[in-house]
Amino acid sequence: MAICENKHGKNFWLAVFSLVGTTIGAGIFTLPYVFAKAGFFAGLVEFVVLVFIVLLVQQILGEITLRTKGHKRLIGLAFNYLGRPWGALVMISVLLGGIGVLLIYIIFGGKFLSLITGQDVFWSSVVFFIFWFLAVLVRPKTFGKTEFYVSSLVIFIIILISLFNFRYIDFNNFRGFDIKNMLLPYGVILFAMTGYTVIPKMEDLLGAEKYKLKKAIKYGTLIPAIVYLMFVFIILGVSGQLTSSDAIFGFSRALNSGFIMFLGAILGLLAVTEAALSYGVYFKETLWYDLKLNKKLAWALTGITPLFLFFLGVRDVVPVISIVGALFFGFQAIIILMIHKKAKNSEIKP
Repeated sequence: MAICENKHGKNFWLAVFSLVGTTIGAGIFTLPYVFAKAGFFAGLVEFVVLVFIVLLVQQILGEITLRTKGHKRLIGLAFNYLGRPWGALVMISVLLGGIGVLLIYIIFGGKFLSLITGQDVFWSSVVFFIFWFLAVLVRPKTFGKTEFYVSSLVIFIIILISLFNFRYIDFNNFRGFDIKNMLLPYGVILFAMTGYTVIPKMEDLLGAEKYKLKKAIKYGTLIPAIVYLMFVFIILGVSGQLTSSDAIFGFSRALNSGFIMFLGAILGLLAVTEAALSYGVYFKETLWYDLKLNKKLAWALTGITPLFLFFLGVRDVVPVISIVGALFFGFQAIIILMIHKKAKNSEIKP
């Protein structure tokens, strides 16, 4: 028992679920929709390939983190290892991509809050934004523990929904594919699977067991992947052509169940809130540490920039997720590989 406890202790699982909680966010709810558009098996092939790539890149970033002293957000790493030109490009990518991510959370947070309360989607998004914005200012000190409990609850609800509705699956919904939409899942999968922003925090959570970081990243990447496949299978299998871009509305229509809509909306709000808080703190600290902005100004910009786009009418989640995933996260993955090549010469051995 002591050996098992040492192998998979409390800090290890807190680190794992900090990555799980950051990863499982808005992206999971768009996956069934893009799988439906491209065809289930086409989406599945892309998913398996991209999960492998994301796992590899995140483990590489874990190694870079172990080799680097000081603050370890991507912008700082790029400036330190690649120089000013590449650092500037990464800064632009992280800032624009980050604004897109926060915008997606505001949109989805409002959608799920609206399904629960029955209020207007626009104003529900504004209410969600206000509470999230204040939470980012406070920055809860329970990082790691919160992710563990919320992620466990989200996974439990998904398993519950899957078990109770498996009998309604129509396997005809998994047939066919649309060549015009073959690449549609690419950006969404990258967005849904990427959680690298939390990796420096994982190192902190592991404490003296930093050597377990790569294994924690492996678990923290593969657990969301398994949950995603389960979610896509049940939502697409039941909803078919009714599959919606938020998953829950179309699923509840297919089952003609108000309870499923309510439970699904709770699931969505939990997942999005947790991921939004984690990413909001990361974005604020990036502005603060890497761009050397005043702490209050960094907090203000974290909220004002995505809210401005929301008020401009940028509220269609699928294009935003696709752009953020394909362009910004794809570019950042390449940068991580470039940094790794330079970091190998570091005197600090992981």
